[in-house]
Amino acid sequence: LVQGGTTDDMGSASSRRGSASGNGVEGAAAGDASAEGGEWIGPDGVAQGYEELVNAIIRPPRMRYNPAKDLGPAEFRHCGKRFIREDFELTNSRELKLQCSWWKFRAEDAPAAQLPCVIYLHGNAACRIAAIELLRHLLPSAVTVFALDFAGSGLSEGEHVSLGYFEREDVECVVAHLRASNQVSTVAFWGHSMGATTALLYGDRDPTIAAMVLDSPFADFMQLANELANNAREHGLRVPGFAISMAAGLIRRSVRRRARFDPKDVTPIANCGKCFIPALFSHGERDAFIRPTHSEQLHAAYAGDKNLILFDGDHNSERPDFFFDSAVIFLRQTLAVREEHCLDASAARSGGTAATFGGGQFGTGAAAIRRAEEEMMRQAMMVSISDASSGNAAAAPPQVPAEAMQEGVQGFQAVTGAGGTTAQFYVYTALVQGEPVETAIHMYYDSNCSPPPQGWSLPGANGPGPGVGG
Repeated sequence: LVQGGTTDDMGSASSRRGSASGNGVEGAAAGDASAEGGEWIGPDGVAQGYEELVNAIIRPPRMRYNPAKDLGPAEFRHCGKRFIREDFELTNSRELKLQCSWWKFRAEDAPAAQLPCVIYLHGNAACRIAAIELLRHLLPSAVTVFALDFAGSGLSEGEHVSLGYFEREDVECVVAHLRASNQVSTVAFWGHSMGATTALLYGDRDPTIAAMVLDSPFADFMQLANELANNAREHGLRVPGFAISMAAGLIRRSVRRRARFDPKDVTPIANCGKCFIPALFSHGERDAFIRPTHSEQLHAAYAGDKNLILFDGDHNSERPDFFFDSAVIFLRQTLAVREEHCLDASAARSGGTAATFGGGQFGTGAAAIRRAEEEMMRQAMMVSISDASSGNAAAAPPQVPAEAMQEGVQGFQAVTGAGGTTAQFYVYTALVQGEPVETAIHMYYDSNCSPPPQGWSLPGANGPGPGVGG
């Protein structure tokens, strides 16, 4: 079926509603960042973990699949009605081709010429296959389902994903196509992880969108990056202080250079005060990848009608039935679904849904997507850093030749006016990562000209300070 890794959402069981306010982006830890106990991560482990985190952001495992097999049948019957899947390409504003699918009634069986449509927006390591899970929940309410592979995902063109920054242009392309089709009455979004974030980034552009179901969005990318960079410590690993304190700046620069967008611009919480589309936020209470506090912050800041469901589960686990039931009720209200258009509920209850969607004819794509997103999460949470560090537990802090340090410090001071330990810290941090002095200068300004962690000293000079070797 699919080549790639694992999924990026968690969820399941008991319902709880509530909200909590957040205070924006949290800075990376400064000072002595090493955890007590565990093993010290040497320079090779830090470099590999940092690289995997960047790849998980902009080039996660990519789903490769066969649409004819993995998207299920192109025609099928459900509760006495005939449905089709229409596959086609759209071209976005960057001239990249997007692979799309639209599950809808066969024309002769459609209860009306125009029907509501939900656009499914997938996570950063997923693809349109993930939308299959929605069919059993939405088609009985006469709501059609549209899904796409975002640019850089699945079978669409593009090399990188952008966690919502460019994906919102793909959404704009899809919405324009649906509007022009004259087959759609109202439009809603159902997004997961990156897809939910994309919906929030797009929402203030188009107030005609009827509703948004937002499963596990993040509030601010740099906040998330800081949390992921600190994750290694939660695995009992002693990471050098400079690696944590500089991680967000390094990630930001690398993403800007390779994927042509600034992660600081991926801040959906900044859109919440100007978005009034009815929104249902949801999050798994055990989500260790995007923590539930992100949805709580977004819910608290959101200006439109809103609700929040927290359920027992993680980022990628199966969602509980009560979540789908709540989402369907919400969408039927906001999409103005007409009762007479809905399928025979008694037929669905008597086994129609299981007969159509439970027999394997729609494949095992959901399991493959979970594997892809779990691989992405493994990279992003730098779990493999422990593997990279084996054999480096007793490694000394990396050394930089004195001549290279002296030349780098001189260049840094000439541009920034900052010398001494500050220049040493930023130049050293860049050089041990294999980056030029220009990177040190960018990191300095990206960090708002912050001083080095307290107690830091250049290794080999007065001994490694706590910000370097722990």
